[in-house]
Amino acid sequence: MGNYYFLAPSLPPLLLRDKPDITFEELKVRLAVNLDKSDLLLARTLMRFTDICNIRNLFMEEPIDSRGTMSEKELDEALLVRAGLPDYVFEFLDEFEKTQDRIRQFSALMARFFQEEIPKLKGFLKKYFTFEREWRLVLVGIRAKQLGRDLARELQFEDFADPFVAQILAQKDADRYEPPMEYSELSELIVATYPDAWEQHKAFAEYRFKKVEEMAEDSLFSIDVILAYMARLMIIEQYNELDEEKGQMILETFVHK
Repeated sequence: MGNYYFLAPSLPPLLLRDKPDITFEELKVRLAVNLDKSDLLLARTLMRFTDICNIRNLFMEEPIDSRGTMSEKELDEALLVRAGLPDYVFEFLDEFEKTQDRIRQFSALMARFFQEEIPKLKGFLKKYFTFEREWRLVLVGIRAKQLGRDLARELQFEDFADPFVAQILAQKDADRYEPPMEYSELSELIVATYPDAWEQHKAFAEYRFKKVEEMAEDSLFSIDVILAYMARLMIIEQYNELDEEKGQMILETFVHK
């Protein structure tokens, strides 16, 4: 891993509600020139999560997020010829052969991504993907209670022996779900904005942006600060691109129909 004494300070500051002075596409070009090979692979690992999310967009015939490693054509071809993606993607395709089932059970693929990738990672990426997994699980727990859903069914693709998942399932008979203390702020945010999904989506973006900033506070000039910058720029661009209808659709993906 390199030390990026010149690259990190050269990146323009990021504020969630302001249009950034750099696009994600421009950032990718800059990183391709400045990162060493091993760190460039870490950047691609961060973008690979977008590829996984884009698979659902393909199934739904929706535009894909351009911040992944593959274009729509490349991703479609990868799924067709079964190459260029992790094996667990193709195992998901085999398990759910109908497009409608793949859309409805897409949380199975999301769960596999986190289960397979997090143990391989360290530093910022490990913290970031752990956080992305856990805040989604907190949202599932709270919304399942709000909608009267069966928690065990909502979490059917998770590892029930995992402590975070077990903490949710232990409250299956409670009137409401209380997340771990470190997610109390998120819980309050969800309650305060319910049932307005668009307001929730915007509030989640602000919450995630702040948390990602905190993850890289001690990572000056390292690859971790670059990866955190990438993650925050993704959040900003997604925040600026989404409208109310898409915000509603994104939130609905976390609780099964």
